[in-house]
Amino acid sequence: MSLVTLNGVSLRTGGKWLLWDIGLSIERGDLLALFGRCGAGKSTLAKVLAGYLKPTRGSIDWSLSENSDIGRSSRLSQKQQRVGFGFQNPAFAPELTIYENLCFFASLSGLRGHVRSKRVAYLLELVGLASRRNDKPLDLSAGELKRAEIARLFLSESQVTIIDALLDSLERPVLEKVWEHILAQRRDVGRTFVVSTACSHVATLCPRIAVMHRGRIAFVGRPEDFRKLGGEDMLVLTELSSPDLRARIAERLSVVIKEEEGFLSFRVANGEQAISSLLAEFGSEIGCVYLRRPTLDDALDVLERGPDNVVTHITEGI
Repeated sequence: MSLVTLNGVSLRTGGKWLLWDIGLSIERGDLLALFGRCGAGKSTLAKVLAGYLKPTRGSIDWSLSENSDIGRSSRLSQKQQRVGFGFQNPAFAPELTIYENLCFFASLSGLRGHVRSKRVAYLLELVGLASRRNDKPLDLSAGELKRAEIARLFLSESQVTIIDALLDSLERPVLEKVWEHILAQRRDVGRTFVVSTACSHVATLCPRIAVMHRGRIAFVGRPEDFRKLGGEDMLVLTELSSPDLRARIAERLSVVIKEEEGFLSFRVANGEQAISSLLAEFGSEIGCVYLRRPTLDDALDVLERGPDNVVTHITEGI
């Protein structure tokens, strides 16, 4: 059963359509990336989902639980209890330290005493800000404030957590720890996460992505399936022992081989399978084989170079 369904959602602001005819279903326990380039409509759609922007057309149907574990003690609204949103440009009380700010937000979520202190300390450690706990917001960099916003967001017990572009600039060790927390929350309590991102690495971590392009959804599915739009795998061969090897490989694999600066390269549908065939038949004659697979960014490049109707074509192919 879908947790939320968007039906023909469009948004017009200042005479310009920022979103157009968005159709999307998000399941309970989903981990979905809204992926695309800057200006594609990711953050706008995230804010529509969170209720901060009202669509001009279409409908959003939620099936959130009326019961909440924090409902009795929380001072947050019902919507805030159910949908948590992490802002790209967070605001904290300037007169309070980061630790005091997070304790205040924890109190709003119903956490008290030792439980609150322990939870805040854990999240500060998680995002790499344990050593900055006594600093005030003005003493932190923009990147550190974003990490503090992630900690604030994780204090919430919301059924749906929307993270708007906060993960893109995280250093890899911090991202890994934050991602482990996300996976644990999804596994242990069935929390749903929607991650807005322009980072292909972050999008690849998600089991499902919705690719945004010019305010529309161009694709919904697995990252590896969207990656195929970027083209076939490329194999690069070096240190060939025989001058006639190029012709023999081309005939064996039925490929067109290009030569540049001493390297041979060709494209195949399945790079791993082609490597197995190459090594089985020509292994002793080939020094090195490199496999380059198309990335999500390659697929976005193809999408941006294509005509407008490529969006409809890709979506209909899901």
